[in-house]
Amino acid sequence: MKYLSLILLLSFSHLAYCQQSTLPLDELKQATYTDKSAPQKSRAALYKSAQTWVTRTFGNFENAVTSQDPQAGTLVINTYTPVSTSLYDYIRFDMTIICNDNQYEARINKLDGTAQHRTPARLGSTENDLVAEKEMAVKTESNRKKRAEAELALERAKADNQNINNAMYKLLASLKEYMVQSEN
Repeated sequence: MKYLSLILLLSFSHLAYCQQSTLPLDELKQATYTDKSAPQKSRAALYKSAQTWVTRTFGNFENAVTSQDPQAGTLVINTYTPVSTSLYDYIRFDMTIICNDNQYEARINKLDGTAQHRTPARLGSTENDLVAEKEMAVKTESNRKKRAEAELALERAKADNQNINNAMYKLLASLKEYMVQSEN
């Protein structure tokens, strides 16, 4: 019975991981990541923890934070994080952290892919459409060589989106871990 449960758990986690080849989109079809948590701390304590996390994660608090309101418990961050994709080296993003008593919400949006030899590009539905387009090319291609090339292009597009998702979810997880860990 234990082994059956383990196999089911692993297969569900594999399915969840495989579905990361698309970026989560908001109503404007731009990539957006959100997280909420409920550490048992006051608004002021959560706000202080968020400030400390920003300094530890991004180094220079003044360069990363574009707006702060301690009374409202709000921090707005505009900074970069490294990402490994075929097109981009970094993702520039806005992150808003809203602290209230016993809870906080974090939202990452306005993602721009940047690279040394490219103009920054806003990330969103275009990346998801690219994956869908490449999936269709794989399904409809009858020439073996062209199909193999289409499959490689599809895998690259999916990997790019997975790397972007992983970078953003890693930031949200890091914030959550810090906010909960500093609770004690």
